[in-house]
Amino acid sequence: MGDRGKKIAVHILSIGLVAAVFFVLGREISSQWHLIKNYEFHLKWHLVLLATGVYSISFFFLATGWWLLLRNVNTPIKYWDAIIFFFISLPCKYIPGKIWTAVARTKLCKKYSVSTSVCFLTTGIEGIMEILAGIYISLFAVITSVDFGQAAKIGAGAFVVLGLLLLIPRIFYVFINIFLRLTHQPIISHEGRVGFKKLLVVQVTFGLAMLLMGVSQVIFLKAFTRVPMEYTLYLVSLGTFSYVASVLAFFTPSGLGVREGVWFIALKGIVVEYIGLIFALVSRLWTIIVEALMCSIALGFFLFLRENGEKSSEEGNVTK
Repeated sequence: MGDRGKKIAVHILSIGLVAAVFFVLGREISSQWHLIKNYEFHLKWHLVLLATGVYSISFFFLATGWWLLLRNVNTPIKYWDAIIFFFISLPCKYIPGKIWTAVARTKLCKKYSVSTSVCFLTTGIEGIMEILAGIYISLFAVITSVDFGQAAKIGAGAFVVLGLLLLIPRIFYVFINIFLRLTHQPIISHEGRVGFKKLLVVQVTFGLAMLLMGVSQVIFLKAFTRVPMEYTLYLVSLGTFSYVASVLAFFTPSGLGVREGVWFIALKGIVVEYIGLIFALVSRLWTIIVEALMCSIALGFFLFLRENGEKSSEEGNVTK
């Protein structure tokens, strides 16, 4: 099978997976429509606004994490430029294929002469850091839960140790330099490497981002319905896991359908089933709206700064 055939197969698989998830969700909506139609939803708007704020802050931490990664591979750019570029590239994750975020960042970072390989490298490491951070938070729920045995807790602790080992510079930069060699980019010498503490700061930054991601999802859920306090930690870890699942779902744009399926299944037995169903769908719509708003604001700043920069350049030429 040629490259074209593989791409077609991936697209068919993506469409099929999304269609299957939404078929199941649609069937559930259809079977419970009489309950949904007669239920009086009392949305707590102050919690919606709080959830939106926390969700937005989590993305600032993700953007900061990407900026730190650029610095750690000897490609520093201005902090606020990195933040703006990160937010502008957010909609790209909804395009089928996982490369478009890196492609967009390559275009945006052009003035800093950041290579395509470095943009792809840091975007890929960003995804790995998000996955590890999300798993750490999920494992914390396992460790502190009475529902899991000693073996599960030991396994969770071992995974955390393994993740920390990957932050040891000698291990971290081996994988970085292998990628750089394969893409014919200059490798990072010992003098240009950062220590364990700085790499740990990167992981902690992503950890805070994923924690806030989970907290925002729980707050948004509580805007819909009451949730027993004993499930809070579990639901926070579930919120981070649903995001990790969307990152891992290579066959669907932004994990479309996967995140909804995770929430729908996990909320059974915690909230009324049809409320969980509505939440699974509405929470996706909410995240899209918030991300679109953040992207629009960042794009406005980008255009404003570029226009002012061009005017300053023209005035400088006239003066000369």
